[in-house]
This record gives sequence, structure tokens and C-alpha cells, in this order.
Amino acid sequence: MLPCFKLDALVACFVLIATTSVSIGGETVDLFNGKNFDGWVQHGGKAEYTIEGDVIVGTSVQDTPNSFLCTKKHYGDFILEVEFKVDPGLNSGIQIRSNVYDEDREVVTKASDGKTRKRKVAAGRVHGYQVEIDPSPRAWSGGIYDEGRRGWLNNLEGEKNKPAREAFKQNEWNHYKVAAIGDSIKTWINGVPAADLKDDMTPSGFIALQVHGIGKDQKKVGKQIRWRNIKLQEVKLAKADKQKADKQKEDKQYVEYKGKAGPGKGKKVVLIAGDEEYRSEEVLPQLGKILSQRHGFDCRVVFPIDPESGQINPNYGKNIPGLEALEDADLMIILTRFRALPDDQMQYIDNYLKSGKPVIGMRTSTHAFNFPKESKWAHYGNYYNGEMKEWQDGFGRLVLGEHWISHHGKHKVQSTRGVIVDEQKDHPILQGVGKIWGPTDVYGVRLPLPGDSQPLVLGQVVNRKGDAEKGDPLYGMRETDTEPDKSKNSPMMPVVWTKTYELPDGKKGQVVNTTMGSSTDFLNEGVRRILVNAAYSLTGLENKIPETGTNVDIVGEFEPTAYEFRRGDYWPKRNMRVEEHELN
Repeated sequence: MLPCFKLDALVACFVLIATTSVSIGGETVDLFNGKNFDGWVQHGGKAEYTIEGDVIVGTSVQDTPNSFLCTKKHYGDFILEVEFKVDPGLNSGIQIRSNVYDEDREVVTKASDGKTRKRKVAAGRVHGYQVEIDPSPRAWSGGIYDEGRRGWLNNLEGEKNKPAREAFKQNEWNHYKVAAIGDSIKTWINGVPAADLKDDMTPSGFIALQVHGIGKDQKKVGKQIRWRNIKLQEVKLAKADKQKADKQKEDKQYVEYKGKAGPGKGKKVVLIAGDEEYRSEEVLPQLGKILSQRHGFDCRVVFPIDPESGQINPNYGKNIPGLEALEDADLMIILTRFRALPDDQMQYIDNYLKSGKPVIGMRTSTHAFNFPKESKWAHYGNYYNGEMKEWQDGFGRLVLGEHWISHHGKHKVQSTRGVIVDEQKDHPILQGVGKIWGPTDVYGVRLPLPGDSQPLVLGQVVNRKGDAEKGDPLYGMRETDTEPDKSKNSPMMPVVWTKTYELPDGKKGQVVNTTMGSSTDFLNEGVRRILVNAAYSLTGLENKIPETGTNVDIVGEFEPTAYEFRRGDYWPKRNMRVEEHELN
């Protein structure tokens, strides 16, 4: 049964149901709590947003670009209802399925005639669908404009749109309803149908309230736009219709490997990929395959996903879907770098850590997160130095034992040869490990490591013997390199250690951390075995580790690429999809 909506909302629902199969479930939520701007963040210009009772008020400011008050949460398919009142002469709009990048990005757009065009979206530029608020004589309120990309997609010119143009009430409260479902976006103004657009460029994004820039126009300074009763209900499409209507949204966002027979049967592991440099999107799927196919663990690998394209994009630092699997996971393995994830995703990580469950950290996970000072998750950031003293230096220091300090070895020139600590040679995690080597350099750490940290493996900095040739993923370094750099090995830095952690309001948990872990490091059997042995140890299976070590044979094909930053349009062109990492 459909929930109770106003009459015009019900009409819209039936129109949608006539064209596709939808499920309108759950309560209608108020996006504005009537008290403060929790759940919202401002992007773009510096227009003023204030609260008057249950109303959000936007006030124009001279010499500032378009301003946007944006929901922190992203929405895909939904019905949105909102009331607004705008001063004459002030253009405005309501963004839906919109996004903002933290660095310049080139995007490919497609026009109605099918022609594609590359466009640059500048860092910090809000872009996406806008439902126009237009009090000018043109009266295109309810039309759809593509902010920051393509311009008008569905204006309200022509005789057929006359009722919508006439429905706008000057100097009065107006009501919008927007139904964004699959590739269909429909709008109504005061109950009158307005825009009807088919477009599949952006399947999800935030909601935002715009105050348009006014340049140097003194006459428009202080003009206001008001919003109230901002209500949204999410919609689910039936799977068959969803695939047909919006294939991009149906792209998988994580991969799961069902465990075969083995000691890990019944144990669940979540592997979190999300770094720009060391190819976590290559190494963690292979680790998940080994854990599942060789040892029985159920594994989910989650990736940094660009919400617009559905592509795996390591440079997109604000989205790693699939983290809800942490709710009943037995082990978290993390290889991320400087992520700033949305609240709902960070909450899964925070809840997991507060429960005291075990963690394996790899390479850049020492600097896994970085949030702005005003974020509720700022204390997770690598450079945190705030009032929460237990969180000094963030997640890396508190949980794993160290945050980002330095490259101790020379990057892309000196490799790491693992030296097992004599007192730990019989440690279960080191059983059957043998030679340890990787082409990543040793990270610098502060000695001694904090608390009960126990180094298992030290990293000897080794000079490269040969020259680096173009295209060599190992940069000329080889496992046969043996010459130590005498200036950097006294003392040697730990590269694998154990410790316990405890969040201020959480339970105590166990950690195994390694500053190795690139996909090219994973070519070494010793590196692979340390990680698999650690998974056994942290999930209560320590006594199941064979004396000769666990089976770490590669599953399927594994041809890691060089660790490096890949900027510009590399990832959009690469078009990596989650399906690439499924088992054949």
C-alpha cells in the first residue's frame, strides 16, 4: 500500500508506476531539522544561510559565485517536496543528484543528439541537475538546468508549458515536487506538471539549496530566498526495470567472494580499498580471493566509487559503498589514504572499532583519513591535533600505532628487505614466511612504537642495483638486490608489528599493521603469507596455521601495475568496474 501523500503526490506516484515498477517504502524524512544545519554543508560562494523558525533563509552577497547549502548525504531515486518563497529579481534553484569534486576533473557529457563533449569541472564547483526557481518574466520555475556542465536540459518555453509558467506565485510561498526515478526526472509546481526529462548522466548525489551569485549588482544585495518543509522519500525500482532504466546505477559497487572449505569457514572479512598510489584496488581483491578460495573466509572487497560514473576511481576520496558489511564482520583489512567519507560510511567504521574487533592495516592506512576541522570525524585525520587528546595524530596513531611520518627509504629507488626480529622468529604470524621483500620503500616511524606495540619484522633499506627502465612496474628494483644503505639502517624501522588498540569509549581490540602492501609488494610470497597468517591469528585461528605457513598461491591472474599517482582523466578513461574483480 502506498503511504499517505498529498493528492498531487499520489497522482505523481501513479504516473510513475504506470511507466515503471517502483516500491515507495519507508517514512518521509525531513531534510532540515528546524534547529541547526546538522547534515548540511556549504559549497561554492559565501551567500548567507540562516534559520528563522522552521525556515532556511538564503541571502545574496555581492562579489561571490553561486552558493549552495548541500546535504551531506547523497540520494538516488526519490520524491522530494519543498516549499519556497523568493524575492523578485533573485534567481535560485534546488540541486538534485549533484556533486562536487576536491580537484579539477574532466567529464564527458552527452547531448540529446547523442554527441559527446569533454568538459572541465573545477575543484569545488557544484554541478548536477537543478530545478530552477525563476521569478523573472520568463517564469521557468520548475525547469531543469544542468549546473556547471551542460546548461538547460528542459526549460519551460512554448505553449505546452504555459500552465506551469502561470502556476508560479510571485511574492508567495510555492510548492515543488520532484520525482527522480531511474533516468526520469519530473517536476510539479503548485500541483501543475512542469519538466519531464529523460537523462542518465548522474544517478545520485546531494540535494542543495542555491543562492545565485549577483556579481556587483548593488540592487540585489540582501535579496532572499526561503525554504521550508523539505521532505524526501526514497524510492526503490524493481530490479528488471532498474537495469533497463538506469544500467549505470545497477553497476556493482563491491565484490564478494564466498569462502570455500577451510579453517576460515563462517568467518567474514571486509577489505577496504581506497588509495591513490599503491594500487589497493589490485592487491585487496587478490588477497580476498586467497582468503576465500584457499582458506574458507567469506570476503567482501569495497572500493572507492565515483557516484556519477559508477567507476572505481582511487582519486575519488569521498565514497566507499558497502561498508555496512562491517556490522557483522570478524576482521577489517584496510588500505586507504586520506579519505573523507560521508557520515553514514564512517559510522560503520567507528562502530566496528568501538566494538574492539581486529584490524589489519596496510601501507597508507597509517594516514587512512583526513577530514576538515569542522567535520565530526576530524579526529580520525592524519594531522589531528585537537581537543580529543587520545586521538592525537588520528586513526593511524591511535589504532595502528603510527601516522604518516616520512619516506625513510628513497621512493621508487630503494626497496625493503624484511628482517625478522630474533625474539619473534617463532611467532605464529611468521610461520613459514621465508624471504620478505617489496619494491616499496620503508616508512619512517617514531621509536619506540606506542603502548604494547611489538615489532615482528624490521625493514632493511636496500639500494637498487640495476637501472629503471620505462614501463617496469618494479622501477628497476629486484628481490636479488642485497646492498643495504648503511646510512638508513641504524636503527631499522619496523615494517610489521602487532599491538592492541582501544577507542576512548570502546572495547580493546587487536591489530597487525604493515607499512608494506602495494600490489607489487604482493608478488612476494613472504608478504602474502604474513597477511594471511595475520588473518588467521586475529580471527581466533592461530592454532590452525601450519608450521610451514598458510597456502598463499595466487588465485587466477595477478599482474600488478606500478605504484604511482594517476591524475587527470586516467581513471575515467580506464573505466575500471567492480565486475573486473569477480572470480572467473
